[in-house]
Amino acid sequence: MKHRQAENAGKVGTEKPEWYREAGRGPFAEDGFTPQLMARIELAAERRNGAVKVIMRRRIGIAGVTAVLLLGVLLWPLAGGGKESGDGPQVIWNNKSGAAVQPSVPAAPSPSPSPAAQRSSGYFSKVNFELGGLKYVMSLPIDRDERSAQAVETPLGIVWSPPPPKADYLRPGYTRNTEPYTLYLTPKGHTELSVESAQRLYTFPLYAGGAQTYFALGYLLSAGDYLVFTNGTYTVGEVKQQSPGKMSALDLRKASAGEVTVPFDLFTNDSTAYSLDHAFIAADPERNELLLVDYKEDGNGGFIQHSKLYDITTGKSNVLPGTVTTEKKKRPTKVHYGELSIDTEEDYYVAHYEVNGEKRTVDIGMATGEQWFYDWWYDEHGEKIDASTIKKKL
Repeated sequence: MKHRQAENAGKVGTEKPEWYREAGRGPFAEDGFTPQLMARIELAAERRNGAVKVIMRRRIGIAGVTAVLLLGVLLWPLAGGGKESGDGPQVIWNNKSGAAVQPSVPAAPSPSPSPAAQRSSGYFSKVNFELGGLKYVMSLPIDRDERSAQAVETPLGIVWSPPPPKADYLRPGYTRNTEPYTLYLTPKGHTELSVESAQRLYTFPLYAGGAQTYFALGYLLSAGDYLVFTNGTYTVGEVKQQSPGKMSALDLRKASAGEVTVPFDLFTNDSTAYSLDHAFIAADPERNELLLVDYKEDGNGGFIQHSKLYDITTGKSNVLPGTVTTEKKKRPTKVHYGELSIDTEEDYYVAHYEVNGEKRTVDIGMATGEQWFYDWWYDEHGEKIDASTIKKKL
């Protein structure tokens, strides 16, 4: 799970608050984050004294918890943290598979100065990720959306994706990438995430089915031999149109060995799934499995849990008959303020479940249910949320 602190020189006075950027980075994002809602949330946050600028994503328990409610439900790649704007469909998953994402030739280089040239001239911003107790730094040209920077620790190293350049910022319906997304691999311990020192794993297509339809990369999750990620497409126009989102996977061992490999789809969307109560998705890296836990309303004001295991290698899933429980735990971590590193602790959550009499425990990687955010907000601000003031389109 990644941690980050944006350092964008020259823009300090105009940047949105850190909590706002972090809300946009989470895996589940959608339009509906109105100025009125922002004002209410920020007023509540300002009542806290000594608020810190660094947001630790593991402290909330799971990546992107805030975005579940603030920006809607879906790991949609268009709102930061692998997303491209504040709009996107409500999507989660069902068991339908679509066509695999196909490889493509990278777009022509941008006429703007190269990243190396921009770094040497000082026109760059830094995005910091805390991974495995180390601070990894991604330097970006100043015109890139730092919220869309992605990095995740995997058994083979750090897999990361820099945000591509965009055009038509002032026309939201037409804002689009001008270069494709690319996944890179950097060895663990090499703390500079740069294209010059990384292995290119895969370049996604820029276009997706038409000259006005573009591919969008979402959230990255390490799952053993595989990188699991969300993705979708969007068509530009007066009203931007988004396709149903998908969760896909890439075989990291084959890609890192230089073998020709392409991502394959795991799930497509179901706008009603994985959005209620404490729903979540967790990866078991030892077995290359995903634990999917969903909740449905029982008609009496409560929820019924539904859980299953998804084998990434075979594509088969099995329903779990028993109840999956969660536990909040603490672990040591480091927080980085510039060159200063401070030892501290962070909260995280694990899931306990049983398969054929074998008890298993895995870290929860993606909190998709709305109650995660309510719990986090109460812990952070000491206030309970009226859900009707937060949810706009759930």
